[in-house]
Amino acid sequence: MYEHYRMTDLEKYVEELYIQNGICNPYQINVADLSSRLNVWVHFAEAKSRAVESRTGLRSMFIDSRLTPEEQRMDFLHELCHLLRHVGNQMVLPELFTEAQENEAKNFVYYAAIPFFMLRTMPIPNNRQMAIEYIAFNFDVTLRFAENRLSQIERRILQAQFDVVASPSLPWNEPKYHEPIKGTHIYAYYDSTADVSGPSQLVIEADEAAMDSAVDFLFSVDGPFDRLEQEDLPNYNHCKRLLAQDLIYKDGKIGINFAVLNIKYGRNQQYVLHMKDIERVVYSGKYF
Repeated sequence: MYEHYRMTDLEKYVEELYIQNGICNPYQINVADLSSRLNVWVHFAEAKSRAVESRTGLRSMFIDSRLTPEEQRMDFLHELCHLLRHVGNQMVLPELFTEAQENEAKNFVYYAAIPFFMLRTMPIPNNRQMAIEYIAFNFDVTLRFAENRLSQIERRILQAQFDVVASPSLPWNEPKYHEPIKGTHIYAYYDSTADVSGPSQLVIEADEAAMDSAVDFLFSVDGPFDRLEQEDLPNYNHCKRLLAQDLIYKDGKIGINFAVLNIKYGRNQQYVLHMKDIERVVYSGKYF
């Protein structure tokens, strides 16, 4: 099941952190063991949980004593990410950076509560509901949390399959359908397991008339986009991957110029754009 699974950089970071500190079993993923092994001072108080930075290098945090033990553990993992990964007081950082930090901390909690390097060695039942219950019991998390993590892993496996069929190195294969493309369409492929929110890739499909146009094709990054499903992927196995430098930012929108792309890459009616590249171009266009 897990042979095609690929961990994110953040997930690899958690694995290395745990292994280096001797955290190799699910029963060790609790506030007492983690704080001791990672040298984090924890104080429980009737206040919102938060990490506290110290110039002396002491890692410390406050955990809300009014929460249940399970909620306290999740808060601990969330604040642990801030202590280990983020520099600067969140109260004075620009919103753009604090939002990114919060998103990373949310993903960190899933990776730290149910580490993949532990999960992959366990006899997970083939039945999905039984698998959810097994994961919840062994990692001491709620059924909802276990289901979210399992879904995350399943979708990342599908994401790996999409990356394979969308690889520019693959030879041309005739798509299964033979109906000609009409107009220009944008499709979104969602991977909720990645360390980003929203779609992870956009696919732009254009007809011959659009390919001959020298006018910039612009669109809002907020969509709406038609959703690209797993069963549709074989029709997009000859997409050309575009990079940030291939994109245009104009009037608050992102876009491409087919005439320019024809010169750079040859005629291609399907292009795939990774959201990280799109976000980089939008950020540069807004702030620089």
